[in-house]
Amino acid sequence: MKKIIIITLTIIFSNASLSLAGQFKGRWGVVIGVNPVNMTSNYQEPYTRVICEKFRHRNPNNFANMAVGGLIGSVIGNKLSDVHGAGTIGALFGSMMAIDNSSNYSSETCQEKTFYRNKRVNHFSHYNLRVRTKRGIINIQSSTPYSVHDIIYLN
Repeated sequence: MKKIIIITLTIIFSNASLSLAGQFKGRWGVVIGVNPVNMTSNYQEPYTRVICEKFRHRNPNNFANMAVGGLIGSVIGNKLSDVHGAGTIGALFGSMMAIDNSSNYSSETCQEKTFYRNKRVNHFSHYNLRVRTKRGIINIQSSTPYSVHDIIYLN
């Protein structure tokens, strides 16, 4: 019985060591250099701004205001004085007052506009590894952060 147990254990350990040696017999290497690679991305960031425009408007009835002001000035000039030409001077004065009091108004329109500013963002991409193997030095890209002198297994 002891012989069977010893033979069984010997077979199990020899198979385990052969399988472990098979892994090391395959492709493996030692990391001799690690360089992280960052990528730069450009994107446009939106922002809004309120833009206002001012408009000045004149009353289109400016001539009508001048005529009414001239008539009123003429009547007042004639009533206040019986001197020849006082009505004309009153008409001119009334017209000038109408021009000065013309109804100009301004308006403002505002709207929200979207603009874009360019932004640059750095972010991690991968690691460039230099690995020494039996056949020489190879370069590998990896997303796993290895250290120098780590042993890696290659497929």
